[in-house]
Amino acid sequence: MPIKFHIDEDLRGTSLITGFHGLGATGYIAVKHSITSLDAELIGYISSDRIPPFVSVDEGRLALPFEVYRKDDYVFVLTNVPPHPKERQEFSKALAEWAISSGMDAAYLIGGLDSRLKASEKDRIRCAVTKKFSKHADLGAPQLEKGLFVVGPLAIMLAHFEISAFPAIALLPYANPMRPDPMAAAVAVEYLDKMTRFSIDTSQLVNDAQRIEAEIQELMKQRQDRTKSDQKTLYI
Repeated sequence: MPIKFHIDEDLRGTSLITGFHGLGATGYIAVKHSITSLDAELIGYISSDRIPPFVSVDEGRLALPFEVYRKDDYVFVLTNVPPHPKERQEFSKALAEWAISSGMDAAYLIGGLDSRLKASEKDRIRCAVTKKFSKHADLGAPQLEKGLFVVGPLAIMLAHFEISAFPAIALLPYANPMRPDPMAAAVAVEYLDKMTRFSIDTSQLVNDAQRIEAEIQELMKQRQDRTKSDQKTLYI
């Protein structure tokens, strides 16, 4: 069975917003937070032969691996679980083709860049756009420098959108590659707000980031204290 979209709505004139579990899980966190904050409506699902064998319960209902939500003229595809590695390319291409064939106007993709590549601490985000996307001029996000690459599902989708002359942008905040990064997701949502005027509150993401950072600092302190204690024991 090919990738199948179980949605019974007219999506002409809408825009796609999606992201995946890449660097810092930035895309997933940003999309999930946006859906929750906007109270977007669940309108369907995506299925395939290799759909991940995971479901969970969210607010009293089953949450499936690939869900589709809508808020006004924006359609969110939430990947609760990453696509199967052997189906990642097919899934990404099918998602891009679905956006085009459904008559959507544009696509907003959210990913992440390795924070170790930042030129300075003031660097927050880069973007990559197709030729047909014209709204990025007022975004204030520098374009991705030559020599850096978008990889994974977003790269496949961007390539397909470019070939198909479809307006698309990838928002790529710098993210910690070693752990989930809610702060990077907050940056992505902030720039998404500039284009959609959603006015999504990112305070929870910032609080989550601060909590994670505090936990990491505490773990590091405990490790240092344990190391000092072990060293002291060696010299007794």
